[in-house]
Amino acid sequence: MQMKITKTLAIAATVGALVSLGLAGCSASTDSSASCGTKSGSVSDSIKATGKVGSAPKVSFEKKLSTKTTEKSTLVKGKGAAIKSGQPVIFQVSLYDGATGKKATATDYTSSGTYLVAGKSDSLNALSEGLVCSHVGDRIAIAGSAKDSTGGQGISQYKIGAKDSVVFVADVLKAFPSRATGAKQAPVAGVSTVKLAKDGAPTITVSKAKAPTTTQATTLIKGTGAKIAKGDSIMVQYTGVVYATGKVFDSSWAKKQPFVATLTTSAIIPGWVNGLAGKTVGSQVLLTIPPADGYGTKAQTGIPANSTLVFAIDILGKVS
Repeated sequence: MQMKITKTLAIAATVGALVSLGLAGCSASTDSSASCGTKSGSVSDSIKATGKVGSAPKVSFEKKLSTKTTEKSTLVKGKGAAIKSGQPVIFQVSLYDGATGKKATATDYTSSGTYLVAGKSDSLNALSEGLVCSHVGDRIAIAGSAKDSTGGQGISQYKIGAKDSVVFVADVLKAFPSRATGAKQAPVAGVSTVKLAKDGAPTITVSKAKAPTTTQATTLIKGTGAKIAKGDSIMVQYTGVVYATGKVFDSSWAKKQPFVATLTTSAIIPGWVNGLAGKTVGSQVLLTIPPADGYGTKAQTGIPANSTLVFAIDILGKVS
């Protein structure tokens, strides 16, 4: 979706050379039957880190660290909820080459951090699966096998070889549900309807009524979390369709990657800012947005000029 996006929080793909691992749109398994797979072992137990959780750690381990099986140890145990597969997780992370002991890259530990979806993944599986069954507030040390860390490709920018293990030290800051969690509201006559798949992904059926001339916000599921205000950064799942055709033009569900939106008109379209302000975390909101609050006369990919748009948006959590 070509919304005017300026992310204050970037997905883990933007952590230095991790871009080369193809993490943009990184998806994870949501198999609730999966066990808390990554176990501790002598290799992960050998990794030490000092400093306050949320601040850049001082990490130490023996050079030539190597493991064929990814291991995870909890260095600091947080008091927050345990993380399940499929949940979006916000964290700070430092990455090291196990073979040389050198630091490769890290988040900056001053902004909100980075995020990805917890669970098995085709990319950076050592980190994404390592988040499962960790707790908010944890500092974890992951000794990642070459296969789980870089797909056996290494990271040439940092001279991490294809056979090198990788060390991750991650501070788990926040975790959100994968979908709206509130109470379903009574249907409202004359507005578009939404049918949910088992995982919460919405299918929108556009109303046959004439498109509204002002932005309409209808709460389909009412959450009990904090109220959202203009200027806040929030994590959401969404699907958008064109009112005239009912065709989907973009969906975070299809990408299997939640989206971070900052509620300012310099970051996203006015219809989102005005329609989501005042709503609560845990809610699902249906927005019907006329061209004036959308893209106006400018056509976008999948969106003709002067289009009214319909979005189903799950508000997962407040980032900042």
